[in-house]
Amino acid sequence: MTEHSCRVTGNRLIITGDFSADADTGFDEACQKLLSAGESELIVDLSAATRVCSTYVGLLAELCLNAGNGGKTLTIRCGRKINRVLTEAGLDHAAKLQETG
Repeated sequence: MTEHSCRVTGNRLIITGDFSADADTGFDEACQKLLSAGESELIVDLSAATRVCSTYVGLLAELCLNAGNGGKTLTIRCGRKINRVLTEAGLDHAAKLQETG
């Protein structure tokens, strides 16, 4: 089994490893915790993620919508490959995408 983690620290959701559909990540709970943070600017840090499947791309889109509906802004930091996937999915219209190298 591939290692992965998902944790919230302040206004930042940090995701590491392989986020495939069969991974039990606690992602939903982490998103709710992030949205309930008292911050107006939220960050999803995918810079240490090795893979994000379409299921998690959809969940990220939902997070973008919920953040916007709550008056919050969302920045997603990720590597080039994941940035390309998120851009193709249209998330660049709902969040600020920052390529991390």
